[in-house]
Amino acid sequence: MLRDLELYDVYDSAKTNLTEDLMVPCISNSILYIRGVGFFTSGWLRLATKGIVQLAMNGGKAIFIVSPHIEEEDWEAMQRGILAKDSPELHSLLVKNIDALRATLEQDTRNALAWLIADGILEFHFAVPRNRDPLCDYHDKVGLCIDEAENRVVFHGSFNDSIKGTMNGEAFSVFRSWTDGQRPYVDLHDRRLTELLANANSQFEVVSIPKVIKDELIRLRTTSFRPYQCQNDIEYPTNATIVIPVELRDYQKTAVQAWLDAECIGMYDMATGTGKTITALAAAATLFHQRQSLALVILAPYLHLVEQWVTEVKQFGFRPLCCSSENTNWESQLYDTVNALKLGTQKHLCIIATHMTAATQKFADAINRCAPDHLMLLADETHALGAMNLRKALLPTATFRLGLSATPKRWYDAEGTSVLSDYYRSVVFEMPIEQAIGPFLTPYEYRPVPVCLNSTELDEYVELTQKIGRVATTNNVNEEGITPQLNMLLIKRSRLVMKADEKYERLRQILQQLLERGPVQHLLVYCAPGEAGRVVKILSGSGILCHRFTHEESLDVRKQLLRGFQTGTISALVAIKCLDEGVDVPESQTAIFLASTTNPREFVQRRGRILRHAKSKDFASIFDMLVLPDAHAGNTDKEIAKSLIRREMPRFAEFVSSAKNEYAAKEVVEPILDYFGMTNYMDLRPWEMHGKMAELREIESDSLSDDEGIL
Repeated sequence: MLRDLELYDVYDSAKTNLTEDLMVPCISNSILYIRGVGFFTSGWLRLATKGIVQLAMNGGKAIFIVSPHIEEEDWEAMQRGILAKDSPELHSLLVKNIDALRATLEQDTRNALAWLIADGILEFHFAVPRNRDPLCDYHDKVGLCIDEAENRVVFHGSFNDSIKGTMNGEAFSVFRSWTDGQRPYVDLHDRRLTELLANANSQFEVVSIPKVIKDELIRLRTTSFRPYQCQNDIEYPTNATIVIPVELRDYQKTAVQAWLDAECIGMYDMATGTGKTITALAAAATLFHQRQSLALVILAPYLHLVEQWVTEVKQFGFRPLCCSSENTNWESQLYDTVNALKLGTQKHLCIIATHMTAATQKFADAINRCAPDHLMLLADETHALGAMNLRKALLPTATFRLGLSATPKRWYDAEGTSVLSDYYRSVVFEMPIEQAIGPFLTPYEYRPVPVCLNSTELDEYVELTQKIGRVATTNNVNEEGITPQLNMLLIKRSRLVMKADEKYERLRQILQQLLERGPVQHLLVYCAPGEAGRVVKILSGSGILCHRFTHEESLDVRKQLLRGFQTGTISALVAIKCLDEGVDVPESQTAIFLASTTNPREFVQRRGRILRHAKSKDFASIFDMLVLPDAHAGNTDKEIAKSLIRREMPRFAEFVSSAKNEYAAKEVVEPILDYFGMTNYMDLRPWEMHGKMAELREIESDSLSDDEGIL
């Protein structure tokens, strides 16, 4: 651990070896090393190999952000290459540097460099001036080391990562996150690197090396085996290594036994934050000890959730193999792992894959080589696997099946719900949110914020509603079948409501209220597709340090953003969908819902993000923008008013029923509903509303598009 190192406040090359005495020990005790440096040469790796190799064995990663030092005449070609990432000019330019590596590096170091890049342990990015001035260089020299306990060390000084740098008169100042008075400096440098990696630096743009160049670097390997041992290479020699590392709560023990009693087939319907992951892995560990052999296949919807599962399964003693786009060699590794189980040289295997990868034929071909009576499927957010394009991930040969979801039914998809029901048979254990709040989840206040469509938006809403009615009638459409034309109209109307202009003025008012109480921290804001930039601008204009958290940010950048959010160096995250499912942000205390569909899967998951227990967190707050008719306008069409109310009230009913301020929240919307004679809708929760609308033969505005984040 970094805390165990005896570090000086200042390292001077006149008295110490900066690489051996500071950098190597810090890197060796870390799981993440981020280095922003003006000049880097691979020759430095000869001096730092020990630290980087130990980082690899820790299961860690090193990220270098460097200035692309090139000849001036090559600058124009470099700029073209940045704009067209795989351009011939850039390829030719960078190949010169690769040829130089072959010529100047010792074979062992060259081989280590190539393997580190191939395994994704070592990653390079260019920092390029946004003004494209060839005389402007990224000239920072800062390093950030983070260990498993989230201790951080920052060193900042004049040292470049090069052989010549070790010969110069250089110095580093060192800051530790656990030392009084030094934390602000650590946070500041952490924030600078986070913003740089997230391309939020106003002076420099960060560009990853193109894949073709990465492939060229990987070809520098001179052996067919790694010159170091990755954490995932460690063998677990005995069956006793599979353990349940925590004392389960009584309800978790009940859930495990319920699944065993159901012949190890079923679903857990547990509120977000009640420990589905631990409970499911305890069930898998129990099954292994009963059978003494197990092929555990875990499926998760997103890459960042795969990473979270990797962390969790290691605590139970499983040795995970990840199958996703991040691991290009997963297919051959999977065949080798299955063979080891078949031959008896390994008693258990653990495969973690994304839903998309698991739905491919090559994944099925490899997994189906496992004996069915050894195979267990554990599917996180299993409701998503009811979608037509993902159903192949539901392995038919798996004898043991466990699905996890806080919302196991698929909204407006009876067929998909039926597929899941047939595969898992039944829900074997439930933990509703009403039971979980208090003992296991944080109590929350629900603050509905009524919003009206302006005249232009209302006219468009009326027009779209009339078109939807005509198309639905013409095509005799019900919930079992939505034509492409109708679906397009539904999506358009849904987006109109999600982007209502008045929401942004209400957002400014809410932020002002929060700021009057003190500095804003641990805030989540959910917005409509395409609106993240606008929301970030509003938050930044209020002096809140924030960042967008969307699919456009890479997995590594998202990790950095989550870490910054947890440590407080980032005060707010603006999301569209990426924070909906499974992401652990227990520190989050306030959420603002600018946009939400009628799909309970989405808003229930979002509520779950802020209800996890955390230190110094007594309660959470949800601000929810409800687009409702204007009772004071006097000329609002009653059918249009009812349409808007039916859209928003299920979410209101779901949230208000478990809130600590239930009656105060109801007083906000009751006058509006009373005016339109719809107070009975105040308590209709999503599935009750679903039945009501089926009776009315109505179609709501965001029925059927996974692409829109609706299902």
